[in-house]
Amino acid sequence: MKKLLILLSLTTAMTAFGAAPQGSEDSATMNINATVIKPLTVTVVDHMDFGTVIQGNKATATGKYSIEGHPGETVFITTTLPTTLTNNITKAGLEITFDTTISLNVNKLDANGKLPFDITGTITPTTTTPTGTYEGQIVARVQYQ
Repeated sequence: MKKLLILLSLTTAMTAFGAAPQGSEDSATMNINATVIKPLTVTVVDHMDFGTVIQGNKATATGKYSIEGHPGETVFITTTLPTTLTNNITKAGLEITFDTTISLNVNKLDANGKLPFDITGTITPTTTTPTGTYEGQIVARVQYQ
């Protein structure tokens, strides 16, 4: 009787913890891929400099950026443009408007991984605009799309 109980226990253990029945196992292989590309760099090539402007005259200047990264990749450009330039001494403002040479949305880097990006600004100081130096900043941010 004791031997029968041991044999029954062993059979139960083998059934409960033994190998899976034939045909109940499956597998799948997942491929892993990674594409490594160059990081983006944004460089100011030429700052926007209006030089000396006479009150009552319109002036236009162009600032130039150079964007570099992985050839053929698409980039998204955003800019922070001021609406006025500020005279740091008198705190007076001078209105400025902008035009860009390319779309600020989606652009492709050329075969060398480059994309020139120019911004043109226009100011028209009135005859009552306080004299002095006016300043502002443009921030260009670029990211891969």
